[in-house]
Parts: sequence; structure tokens; C-alpha cells
Amino acid sequence: MALLLVLVQIGLCAAAPAELPGAGVVVGEGAPELERFAAAELCRYLDELHGIAVTPATGVPDSGGAVFLVGRPATNPIVKEVCGDRPLPELSDQGLLLRPTQRDGINGLLVTGGSPRAVLWAVYELVERWGVRYLVHGDVLPEKTAGLRLPDEEIHIEPNMRIRCWRLVNDLADGPVSWSLEENQRFLRQIAKMKFNRIFLSFWPCQPFVHYTFQGMEKPPGTLFFGERYPIDDDTVGKEKFHGVREFTNPEFVGAESPEELVDRARHLAHGILREAKALGMETGLAIQPFEWPKEFMTVLPGSEPAHQLGGLTAGPGKDQPMDDPLLQDMVATIFGAYVETYPDAEYIHVGMPEHRGWTEQAEQAYGALDAKYGLSDLGSYEDLCARARSRTGFPGGGGRVETMLKGDLASLAFFDALVQEKVLLDRPGGRADARLVYNGVVAELFPLLAKMLPPGGEVLSFIDYTASRQLRQRGLLRQPPPEGLRSNLIFTLADDNVGVLPQLATGSLHELMKELRAHGWSGFYTRYWTVGDLDPTVHYLARASWDPAVTPETAYRDLVEHACGAASVAPALEAFHIIEAITKGLDEHGLGFGFPVPSMMMKHYGSGGLSAELKADHVQYCNALEKMRAAREHCSPPGRRWLDYLVGRLTFAVKYLDAAEHLGATGAAEKGGDRNEALQAIEQAYEDIRVALSAWAEVARDHGDLGAVALMNAHCYRPIRDKRNELAALP
Repeated sequence: MALLLVLVQIGLCAAAPAELPGAGVVVGEGAPELERFAAAELCRYLDELHGIAVTPATGVPDSGGAVFLVGRPATNPIVKEVCGDRPLPELSDQGLLLRPTQRDGINGLLVTGGSPRAVLWAVYELVERWGVRYLVHGDVLPEKTAGLRLPDEEIHIEPNMRIRCWRLVNDLADGPVSWSLEENQRFLRQIAKMKFNRIFLSFWPCQPFVHYTFQGMEKPPGTLFFGERYPIDDDTVGKEKFHGVREFTNPEFVGAESPEELVDRARHLAHGILREAKALGMETGLAIQPFEWPKEFMTVLPGSEPAHQLGGLTAGPGKDQPMDDPLLQDMVATIFGAYVETYPDAEYIHVGMPEHRGWTEQAEQAYGALDAKYGLSDLGSYEDLCARARSRTGFPGGGGRVETMLKGDLASLAFFDALVQEKVLLDRPGGRADARLVYNGVVAELFPLLAKMLPPGGEVLSFIDYTASRQLRQRGLLRQPPPEGLRSNLIFTLADDNVGVLPQLATGSLHELMKELRAHGWSGFYTRYWTVGDLDPTVHYLARASWDPAVTPETAYRDLVEHACGAASVAPALEAFHIIEAITKGLDEHGLGFGFPVPSMMMKHYGSGGLSAELKADHVQYCNALEKMRAAREHCSPPGRRWLDYLVGRLTFAVKYLDAAEHLGATGAAEKGGDRNEALQAIEQAYEDIRVALSAWAEVARDHGDLGAVALMNAHCYRPIRDKRNELAALP
């Protein structure tokens, strides 16, 4: 049997071997579905890139062209035969290998890995070496491709970040909660190409993704967007993009006629996301908040109190509610069980601590109970713990807030730890293995406790701070190696909701964080973001640096732009990216809360007099970034133009949004000073600015998260400015 296996190296090929006339793709007859999908994907790209129409076969074709052997020795007999001459190196379940071989003058490439998903990643690794670049909204194929060429060296790569996870769903309209099932599926296929290996669905207490009954009361009808409503009427900027709907919502929910139908559609969406992720070889999880529930349940749960969260829709344990309250235990067990039963295939259940902690008065009692059970002498006394928390003064709100969080976490952990064992909460139906517990957002001071109390297979997901640059100020926490055997992951904020709707890039800070994680034994990272279309430069960096520690933001940016847009676009695009990164770091200091998507997001500027000096400087920098991105777009090759059109649109939005805020502030100042004519001129300019801003974003929208941003800002920015304009015009 004549076979040759060829590998594409991570960089450019050292030599340019002769073109090959055709290709064959060979997969095992009984191979797992994911390996057969990998073979089909390779065939698809061979056709798209090289015009070679081929379908997967189970034997070596007699075509005289390149032969790609897809699979593992255990699943493809021909791979096994070839590896008999030269055994494979040791591969982890995530390791992949591309190996050239040659027999009787026939060229071929072994495309293999340590698991079915690693085989799929090996295909995508090969395709990327052919010049394709993967973006969050689709591929960019090379403008020109030569005939099929195969280099002649082998590559074996393993990840340095074992867990590379994306958060989906969430609840702000400018994020993935607004994506249709098709949009979620498309996104999952793109991140699979970039070798991300886990997703989780972040659910909120009042959403319709789960239903349960407690004390005879059914969970109230579900709502999205923390209860906010976004009408689409004839005076909506970008109305034509909303395809006739009268109120913005997730497309899967349009036309739902009852609460029951809404729940059914929500479950269908969530199950569809989980199925697609599973089919692509990803691990799956749910993030739930069992310590919060719709506030209507306060009538059947005495002692619970309203929670401090957007929309004011939820309640939680009261500060004086006993941790051994049986009714409270039943409430939390009911919520937890409903999610496990509704989504039994989810492997991980993330239990989040309330963002605004309560129940702090019982922290010392909780620590005593946990100490008696687990022996916490290595943590010191309760007072020692509180003192360490107070010393973390760099956190927003200062050390006092960290101490409050620690106290709330101690009480919640003591309560939940007892409940997990007494109520057997992690049991999954259908004979499945227990769900794995992930504690999410527990203060870092309690990591040693989590190592003692987590069930087998459990993990920790650490937040530390809201933005990447703020996390770097607390490197001491990152440099404390996680307790032995405890898989610990860090939340990577790619874009923060406090900065909100403005374009952001935090790649440089994330690069520094990733170096710390590698050096100190962390397992990986989870992404935190809302609008995703801005983030291709960061995502490209994360995808590459997770496998190659030599990758830097600069090399990742350059690689992405050069392949997607052409060499002439590289310099101006990189200048724009660096400017946006500098703005992002500054906004971490002076802009948190500036663009948070809430009803007051624009009108707060009316009373403030406009932009601060720092924000005016940011405005100048956004103008500079826009100029550079337009230059990159002018020189861009056709394949990358749609991507740069999006970035130009987003930067245009940023410039005009800041203009609108400044002119609205001038309106307020003029009114306060009694100058009606000046106020009229300023509000007219603010009106034009916000229309241009929203039109620019709507024009380049790539998903319903983009449209959700446009819809919410029509409600919170455009209409308030319009109404103020009409009010001033009507004055005598």
C-alpha cells in the first residue's frame, strides 16, 4: 500500500514542494461521527480552496494525488498500518499530529489526534496553514490559492491552556442571549475551528429556560433582558434591520403566544446549543444562581429579601434567615434540581455566588461549621481571613467590599455544601455520571477551602476583578498556585459591560494574564464579553497562544490582518487596534459605568455638562482609530472587506455616540443657563449624532446581539434625546 502523510508547520513552509494534481481523503469505516465529520470538513475545504471535489472514502484511491488519512490507529485501519512502521508519539486527548509519509512515490498526510475532537482540530490546523483565517462570524479564505501543496515536516502540538471555554446566553440584549439557534450554531462551529473546547450557558433566575413549582406556586412567566422591553416602531433608527417585528427579542421567541410556549422555545434553543457543542466535541455546562429566585416567591418563602440586581426582579435569602431553614433548603434544591432534570446532558453545573453578597451576619458561624468539617487551620482564624480580604484594597469598592464578599461566600458555601450531600443534588437522570460542580466567583481567599469541599471532578472559576487590566494589579492572587488537584480557571474579560457599548480590546492585558496562568499551574480560562464582533483580534490571539506560548498580541494581530486583508492593511489596522487597547485601559480607570446599557446611559450626561476631560481625550483617540481603520479598509483585499467594514462601523458609532453625549451635556448646561437658542442648537446636534451612531452600527450588524444593542439604545439613547428635542422645540 502506497501512502504518504504530510504535515503543515505552524509557520510558513521552509520549501515549496511541487503541486499535487488531486487528493483522496480516507476515514475508517466504523470511525466515530466526529472523525467522519472531520473528513467531510477536509473535503469541503479542498473544494473551496483548491477546486478538488472529493468525498471521504474508506480505502486509498488510485488517483496519483495527495492522500489524507484522517483518524486514529484505533478507528482507521490504514492509519494503524502506517503507524506500525513508525508509532505515533504520545498524544494527550487534546494533542494533534500532522505527519508526512511516503511510499512508492505517493504523497499523503496523516491527520490525527488523541481523541475524535483532536482529529477535527488537526483538520482545522491544516486548513489554517493553507491560509484560511477563522473569525467569530465566519471564515476568510485566501484571495488567491495555488494548487494543492504539501510541506514536508511533522508537527505535534499540545495546548498550554487545557480549558478554553466560552460563555453563551447571559441576559443583556447586546450579547448572545439575543442570538438565534442558527447564530449560536454558526458561532460554535467557528470556535471549534479555533480549538476552544468547552461552553456553558449562563442562565439568570427570571429567564424562561427552566420551569418549576415551589410550595404550590409556579415560577412566573419568563423574561429576558432583566425585564427591559425594546419596542420597534416607525421612529426606530435602523428599523429596516428588524424585519417587521414590533418588539425586539431573541428570534426564537418571536410569536410565542403563552408563557408555556415561551418556555418550550427557550428549552429548544438551549438544548440545540448544547447538542451542537457536544457534536463538535466540546464539554458543556450550565451556570445557575440557586441563591436567587423570582421575587414573587417571597410570598411563600418567609424571611427572603429582594436582591440587588438589574431590574429588581429577584429575591434571595434574608440576612437573618437561618442557614438550616428547611424551607430555604427546599427552595434552593428545587431550583438546582429543575436545571439538572431539564438539561441532563450538561456535564458541569456552575454555581455562582450573588454579585451583591448578603447573608454576611452568619459568616463566622459558617466558618466554624466548615472548620469542624474540613479542618481549616491552614486558613487561619476567621479574623485572619477577614483581615486578608480587607487588605485587597485595589478591588472596586475597596477591601471592605472584598470582606463583604468573603463573608457572603462563607455563608453560601456552608449552606450549599450541606445541601449537596443531603439532597444528592448532582445526580443526573438516566444513569449518567454525576454532574461536576464548578464554584463560580468565590473570592480567591477561599480557594484552599474549595479544594477540600468540592466533590470529585469539581473545579473553581475565579473572577478576581471586572477587567483584565484590573486583574493584573492583583498578580499576587494569580501567583498563588492552585491547591493540588484543584482545576482552577480564570475569567478573561474580553469586553466589560461597565464600559458597555464602546469598542474594546484587552489583548495586551490578557497576554500578561495568560503568562501568569501558565507559570503558576492554572488550568485555563473562560471568556466574559457581550458584543462579540469587535473581538476577532483578541479571539485570534487566545486561540493561538493557548497552543503556542511564543505568540504575542502583535504577532497574532499581524497574522490575522495579513491573511484576511492583505499586507497593505497591516500597519494601519494594527495602529487602530493599539489605539483601542489604550482607550480600553483608560476606560478601566475613568470610564467604568460610562456605556452600561441601562435606561440612564445617555440622559445622565444631560445633567453632567457633557464628557469629562478624560473622555474627551478618548473621543479624540477613537477618531484616530477610525481614521486608521478606514485606511486599512481602503487597502484591504476583497476577502477581508466585510470584516473591516464592521470595525469601521463600530468605530463610527463610538465617535458619534460620544458626540451625542457631549452635545446632550451642552444642552443641559445651556438650559440651566437660560439660553434657549443654544440649547436648541445643542439638542439638534445630539439628535443628529445619535441617529448617525445607531445607523452606523445597524448597517454593519452581523448578529442579533448587534441588533439588540441598536434596539436598546433606541430606547435608552435615541428616544430620550428625541423627546428632549421635541420638548425644547415646543417651548414658547
